[in-house]
Amino acid sequence: MQWMGWMALLVWMGCEPFEEDGIDLPGPPEVNADWYFLPDTVDGVIGIDSNTVVFEAETMDEVFMHFWDFGNGKTSDMPVDTMIYYAEGTYGISYQGHGAGGMHSMQDSILIERTLELPCEGVLASLTGCDNPKSWKLSQEAGSVSVGPEPMSGEWYASPANEIVEFQADDRWQLSEDGVFTYLNNGGTQNPFEGYVETLMTVAPSTYALELDGGEYSNSPHFVINGLTTESAELCGFMGVWDSGPDYNIVEITEDRMVLTVRQQNGDCTAGEGWFTLTFVTAF
Repeated sequence: MQWMGWMALLVWMGCEPFEEDGIDLPGPPEVNADWYFLPDTVDGVIGIDSNTVVFEAETMDEVFMHFWDFGNGKTSDMPVDTMIYYAEGTYGISYQGHGAGGMHSMQDSILIERTLELPCEGVLASLTGCDNPKSWKLSQEAGSVSVGPEPMSGEWYASPANEIVEFQADDRWQLSEDGVFTYLNNGGTQNPFEGYVETLMTVAPSTYALELDGGEYSNSPHFVINGLTTESAELCGFMGVWDSGPDYNIVEITEDRMVLTVRQQNGDCTAGEGWFTLTFVTAF
């Protein structure tokens, strides 16, 4: 029976897990991820710029990928970055640092206590007219309304010259210096969701927010239009064509001409598959 004892010993030894001495698996990277308002000095008084936030990830171990989410739709893959928050509110932020042994993460929130008032100059002046408010209308040039799979592509459709229909050609859009958005459709709006027919409605003034960078197209200046109210429905914010918006990238702007790119918009306010390029001219 001795052979049975040796057999049992061999089976027991064969079931032991294989271990190799001296192997230490790395753990998640050690990262000190934090944020602070940008120090600022005004008229010799030391303070902070309460709209500009510095994000900083100080790494003690090797990190091969950083990811910041700033809570305002913008992200960064830099260990140190700066973000301007234009509108007051609370923004949830997060950080992830990926290393060989795992991931370090951090979540926090930032309270922005004031909406940044931009001086009426540059892009804001061209967009609004400042003390001499301006209105915008769709240009009658070829391709003033175009759409394609990418910004500025126009592969799927480009409007012929002088063929913007009358009930769309008489539409006017105004963006004021103080953030008021007004859509004057002179009675009818072209309805792309029911076969590009005219829909009669009156649209109440809304608001918009302009940011000077961070747009989806080439980090351009962009503005976001808030929801629109009519006699019978709440609509997504839009400008130029109903199935666009609400976040418009300013590709080109002068005193009398503006080119925007914007995602196609479905009737339920979700993003569509295409991109519009819209060209406007002033209509004082």
